[in-house]
Amino acid sequence: MRSTGRIVAVALAVAAMAWGTAAHADDVHGDLRGYYGGERVSAYVVGGMGAAAAAGGGYLVTRDSDFARGLGWPWLVMGGLETVGAVFYAFQVGGEIDHYGTQLARDPAAYRAEELDHLRGTSSRFVVYRAVELALALGGGGVAAYGLAANRDAWKGAGLGVASLSLPFFVIDTVNDARASRYLDEVRRYQPTVGVGPVGSAGNGGMIAMAG
Repeated sequence: MRSTGRIVAVALAVAAMAWGTAAHADDVHGDLRGYYGGERVSAYVVGGMGAAAAAGGGYLVTRDSDFARGLGWPWLVMGGLETVGAVFYAFQVGGEIDHYGTQLARDPAAYRAEELDHLRGTSSRFVVYRAVELALALGGGGVAAYGLAANRDAWKGAGLGVASLSLPFFVIDTVNDARASRYLDEVRRYQPTVGVGPVGSAGNGGMIAMAG
């Protein structure tokens, strides 16, 4: 009788733990879609900003003003590069949603391991991106200040053009970095599997353990 009661208790405990793990998997799936959805929106924003800057720069470089041409070239080049990169990244994010969503459903442990590696790499790259963007923003501001002090319109325009794109991209990547850190924390906390030890083993009356 005691053995039967113990087996029932263990079965109920396993069922509760399995239910909790499944609920946590649903939470992680929501976090996954929230993170990559945010990344896709960010790609659209950057792509839109880049396209607008490239179009404006393409117009400004045809003007007779030194300031307009100085402003136009950074917008044209940087805006064009950001637009192309954003388009490719938007497609990449769509593939990542499908890949990691499928992997989470089929093999949660493999999802956790691969996504942790992926997110650590993403976080390390954000350090580089933000450092470069901040350096460009500060450098552009310095060039614009020099142009203002020396009364050189081309320098003023070029510095303003670099700074006016680099600073918004720095802010956007700061937001993206924070989003990646939050998602990384959720994936770290996710323990996908339930393991059951021996039931009724001598001296301990059975054991249940979470395996991760």
